[in-house]
Amino acid sequence: MSLDSYYKDHWVEIEPDRLDRYEDQFVWGPGRDRLLEPAELRVGQSVADYGCGPGYLSVELAKRVGEAGHVHAFDINANFVERTLARVASNGFADRVTVTHLQNDMLPLADDTLDRLVIKNVMVYVDDPLASFREFRRVVKPGGKVHAIDSDFYMTAFDPVSPEDWRIVLDSALHAFRTPAIGRKMRGFALEAGYTDVQVQVIANPETTGRMFNFIQNMAGYAREGGQHDEETVQRVVDIASRAVEDGTFFSLNPQFLVTATV
Repeated sequence: MSLDSYYKDHWVEIEPDRLDRYEDQFVWGPGRDRLLEPAELRVGQSVADYGCGPGYLSVELAKRVGEAGHVHAFDINANFVERTLARVASNGFADRVTVTHLQNDMLPLADDTLDRLVIKNVMVYVDDPLASFREFRRVVKPGGKVHAIDSDFYMTAFDPVSPEDWRIVLDSALHAFRTPAIGRKMRGFALEAGYTDVQVQVIANPETTGRMFNFIQNMAGYAREGGQHDEETVQRVVDIASRAVEDGTFFSLNPQFLVTATV
């Protein structure tokens, strides 16, 4: 897998251990409802889940749009597509969710199709964020909203992992992200793409259950894949975080940037 395209390739092909970690990371719970509030989702809307992963968000969107609405779920990973199909079916929503395996950055939808388009933790990986915001604008109806949720990986924090050690791991893993600081940049891309109104919120909830330890493990894997890492530091970060999860002292913060752009 080439490091030049690793940021995308590692989503097309995902090893089993990482797939299992995503099943834990992407579970939708009540604590995440705030992430969707600015999108103003309503019964009867046509909504897209761009980068649906294993389908938890697609199920949540299907609940919100009701029988009169519809959800279009998209992902570039075939396994995620299969898991989303199974998850929406097991929740009784097979008739209101269409799941599509994307082959490129263009959406197989006509102009002005959607009321809402939701993108959660995907913009950090896309080839060209500006082009993607323009494509989203094409498929959303006038007055509709594009709602992007993403991180700024230079703002993540973990304790008791030292900031110095974490930065070493982060720098060694940056090939896994096209735009690591996408959180702070999305507003600018949306404005340049021609949206009529762009609103920004930032939500930063402390996480102490250890769920974000999955993210640390993924980052350690990315650093090792790159081959330009300090193995002693990478292993130290994993070990310290693992012990903190076990003894209840784990703390993490990953601010989420919510950019809601009106077409």
